[in-house]
Amino acid sequence: MLYGKKKGTVKFTELVEIKDTPDTGSDPEQIDVTTLKRKTKAYVEGRTDNPAQSFTYNYTEDNFHTKVKPYCDGNIHDFLVKYPDGTGTTIKGSAKTRINGISLNSAIEATLIITPVDIDFKTSTEVTALLAD
Repeated sequence: MLYGKKKGTVKFTELVEIKDTPDTGSDPEQIDVTTLKRKTKAYVEGRTDNPAQSFTYNYTEDNFHTKVKPYCDGNIHDFLVKYPDGTGTTIKGSAKTRINGISLNSAIEATLIITPVDIDFKTSTEVTALLAD
């Protein structure tokens, strides 16, 4: 489940049911620190990347226009992904949404894309505390 929190609110509220979750990070870059004395290359860990967070959801007028689109205003918002085991990930970032291509005999889907400023992992206890009652 995906939750959202607009500026000025304290707790996350249900945003939309999602069909998938993206990778929450990437492999770190490798910085080559090999010197001429070494026979093999040597590396140190570089920066990691917070890739765009894309979530697929079922398109309905309510999901798209009422629930998701208000978060797509160019401002930074807070989002929470709750996993089946109760743990989760918070994402701070700006959002955009689109309706995906439509084909015969398939559900109409839309995608919410969050450009993250920060991604943080939460325990089940932390997730529970973040959700509105």
